[in-house]
Amino acid sequence: MSTVSRMTRLICALCLLALAFAMPATDAAANSKYSSIVVDAHTGQVLRQRNADKRLYPASLTKMMTLYMAFEAINQGRFTLDSSLKVTREAANEPASKLGLRRGSTIKMRDALQASATKSANDAATVLAVAIGGSKAEFAKMMTHKARQLGMKHTTFKNPHGLTARGQKSTARDMAILGQRLFSDFPEHYGMFERKRFKYGGRNYRATNKLLGRYKGADGIKTGYTRASGYNLVASAERDGRRLIGVVFGGKSSASRNRHMRKILDEGFSKLPKRSTPVVSRVLTVTPVPRAKPQRGETTPVSQPVAVVASAKSIKSPAAIAAMRANDDPWVVANGLLALQRMIVPQTEEKPKPMGDWAVQIGAYRNLRQAEDILEKAKALRSPQLSRAAPVVNRRNAGGRPIYRARFQGLAKGQAENACRSLTRRGIACFAIKASSS
Repeated sequence: MSTVSRMTRLICALCLLALAFAMPATDAAANSKYSSIVVDAHTGQVLRQRNADKRLYPASLTKMMTLYMAFEAINQGRFTLDSSLKVTREAANEPASKLGLRRGSTIKMRDALQASATKSANDAATVLAVAIGGSKAEFAKMMTHKARQLGMKHTTFKNPHGLTARGQKSTARDMAILGQRLFSDFPEHYGMFERKRFKYGGRNYRATNKLLGRYKGADGIKTGYTRASGYNLVASAERDGRRLIGVVFGGKSSASRNRHMRKILDEGFSKLPKRSTPVVSRVLTVTPVPRAKPQRGETTPVSQPVAVVASAKSIKSPAAIAAMRANDDPWVVANGLLALQRMIVPQTEEKPKPMGDWAVQIGAYRNLRQAEDILEKAKALRSPQLSRAAPVVNRRNAGGRPIYRARFQGLAKGQAENACRSLTRRGIACFAIKASSS
């Protein structure tokens, strides 16, 4: 009997051990606050999802939209990073987490932004809301409206910081969209989410996002917690040029949430489709030549080479392609390259006449091809308001890295605003900006 008893106890122990290992998966499934999603930030492809459209309390993930609105206001010229913002009584009275701002004092825009991103300071978020929207309530309406423009169909905001409020709900899918747009629309400001420390008023604050520096490729973006929401996190990580956005709602603790985020991001990277042969940008040296082959004995003046940059997918002219294939005749090749140059480099007479110094910006990207693609998508809509605007990709360096801003330039202020409203109604988020100011 003793042997049987020992065997029984051993079997029971093994069963309990098996259940313990299975708990993380079953716990997530049984947790009514849980949802998650992992998406490819560049393509939007969903790589993993669980309850991704379940409406839940976002907690401080809300501040992602507050920051989005602030970045947009800066790009519109309404504020600068050095603008002084007044601390209202309402802001000073916000509960923790906070900086402890005093009523009647001021704080620089850059500090309010960084405090919201790194410290998750509720008083700083309210300062931003009142400065931009005039009041918390009006700003919340603006946030919800912007959410709809970005395609966040199931999100409603009631305040700028994420403290639990009736009706303030979002979904993992919607927060993935917002994380994606923060990176693509404002890469010049995205570095705020990467900082592990923030100093203000003589004090040092550590980032609430503990994945930074502890998960390969992680560079943002926002944590959140209330009793009603559980432990939330939107994380972004890049490996080998591939970026993922992961979202977790309803973690039981910050540690278990972080472990789960690592797991689902690892799954996402493992599921990424293998790259097809990459499109390689080529620099073609073109020497202008006559269209016809010269007669024997004739000479042709030599001019300085003209650098033309073309990607493989942009080589669409059949004549150019055919000529380039006929590589047994260098003059035919040269004529093909000249045709290619004419196709790629707009001729002076084809440029639209500028009507004003305003532009419609529809995105800013680290990748040139992404900027070109969104311009093509917008042009395909054939918006009459943009018929005379010039589609351009404007390169700018931010944080030592280039960003590519997709814009339609050469508009009057009213035309740019009308064009942006038209694009927004048709699913392309944008904003009007004075081109000369940026």
